[in-house]
Amino acid sequence: MKSMVSRILMLASCLVSAAPISVASDVTAPVREIVEAAARSWDDTVDEPSEDVFSVDRLSRLFSKDFQSAFAAASKNPPHELPEGETTGYPFDYDPIAQGQDGCAFENIRIEDDGDGQVTALFNNRRCFGEGAEYEADTVLIFHVVEEDGQAVIDDIYPVVDGQSGSSIKQDLKAQGGL
Repeated sequence: MKSMVSRILMLASCLVSAAPISVASDVTAPVREIVEAAARSWDDTVDEPSEDVFSVDRLSRLFSKDFQSAFAAASKNPPHELPEGETTGYPFDYDPIAQGQDGCAFENIRIEDDGDGQVTALFNNRRCFGEGAEYEADTVLIFHVVEEDGQAVIDDIYPVVDGQSGSSIKQDLKAQGGL
């Protein structure tokens, strides 16, 4: 009996030492932070100003180097006139997370790991506009998440339009920035 216990302990020790040293990054973490930051900016009950979804800090921590480059290039050619003396601006004329210029507080936020680096964010941010199916429909975004320097980072965002994956936000930024 003692010999059997010794073998089991030795086998368990081998299995533990064979486990990977680092734990895989949580691919939903950067998506959750971005969606929750966007949600705070649309929430009328929050008194504090919220940090921009695409702040310098968030871009450097939560987005891939390729997305950061596309954002920087597009910021040099924003869709609006730059104030005198400024050389860069916000590259969007809408909120790419809320998918519009108008919206409501986000409700029923769900973040789902679909596997293979695909993370889907679903939420309702149209309910305050009225009643009916069009106001009950979720806003759906598909995030492509990759690992860079051991961290899960967002490489692209695809809005779902009429049940189909829409255009790549990163590719739109690259086109706008001339890349």
